[in-house]
Amino acid sequence: MTIKKPPSPLTDATYEPFRKGRILHRIHHIDYGFAEFNPGKGRCTRFAPFYDVSGNSIPSLYATSSLPAAIHETIFHDIIANAKRKRILRQNILDHIHAKLRVKRTLNLVGLRNPSLSKWGIKQTDLIGSSSKLYHETALWAAAIYNNFPQADGLIWTSRQCDPDDAILFFGGRVKATDFELISSRSGDDESFLDDVEREGAIRGIAIIDSLI
Repeated sequence: MTIKKPPSPLTDATYEPFRKGRILHRIHHIDYGFAEFNPGKGRCTRFAPFYDVSGNSIPSLYATSSLPAAIHETIFHDIIANAKRKRILRQNILDHIHAKLRVKRTLNLVGLRNPSLSKWGIKQTDLIGSSSKLYHETALWAAAIYNNFPQADGLIWTSRQCDPDDAILFFGGRVKATDFELISSRSGDDESFLDDVEREGAIRGIAIIDSLI
């Protein structure tokens, strides 16, 4: 399978303003701050890294509209639905932090949903539902949107892991760390955070284990 490449130029985006005061949930690795953008390091994700027309990597920050979506889109992201044994090491939770954020200004996001994607000739199931093997192709859409719509602050779509909640990617440079206010933060060894992850794991049939042995 391959993903349709974005048309050039890309036109007629559908915008979804993310209003000032709305709440975001972000689960991030302990190596990053609560509103620290990834400069393009680490493994590929669905829409990052991506590049501007000069070949510069654009920093990105992922967040979601709910805590369950944040858990499923990060800690449980790589667990295959039809796996015989669904397990995750407790250390993977301890290496993360849950941050609850408030948006300090309205952010202009491009919606990646049906039916608006149909005008670009691509299905949501292809762009959002494809496997990680195609991330280098889906990231081309983030680049096309960034390069063709200078007023866009990021992308918003229905979480593949936890619908109908939203997953969001913010474009660094256009969005800054100061656009977010930290409401609360919990480390991976916080009992309440562990309880939340275990609760979501139980819904999905995922066991939290201390060792693979």
